[in-house]
Amino acid sequence: MLPFIRLNNKSFRSTMLPAFVLLAVIGFSACQMTSADRGTPAAAPPTATFSFCDKEAAGCSGETSFSTAATRDLEVKVSWQNVPAGNHVQTLEILIPGGNLYQQTQMAFGVTQGSTEPLVAIQVLPVAGTWIQQRHIMGEWTARVSLDGQVVATQTLQLTP
Repeated sequence: MLPFIRLNNKSFRSTMLPAFVLLAVIGFSACQMTSADRGTPAAAPPTATFSFCDKEAAGCSGETSFSTAATRDLEVKVSWQNVPAGNHVQTLEILIPGGNLYQQTQMAFGVTQGSTEPLVAIQVLPVAGTWIQQRHIMGEWTARVSLDGQVVATQTLQLTP
């Protein structure tokens, strides 16, 4: 049989009353914090977009297919949005058809609090006279970019003879 707890017991009131008051205060303050944050949208995660250009061409039209016979250097541009303030490391990986790593580069950069400046990182991928041309590594290549070790975006491009 369970013991009966009397609510008028002095020791029960002296220990439990402060506990109930503490729980009520914590619950009320939590409600205050959530109601204050209700109108604030969560920060958008960082995003990145790619553009590829023939470095020698007059203009960049955002193509995704390039001839290795006509392209000396391929410019890989990564445009960042919603990057939080602080120091960051971008890792750009270029993968050959089949998914093996061809080239990896890292770039450190900082973003100041309240900055609205566009963040653009440009990496040049030499094509003419390299293994790409010499070994005829043609087909669908992949560019993958990470921010602080987390993959953010991937994009494919075609290299043709």
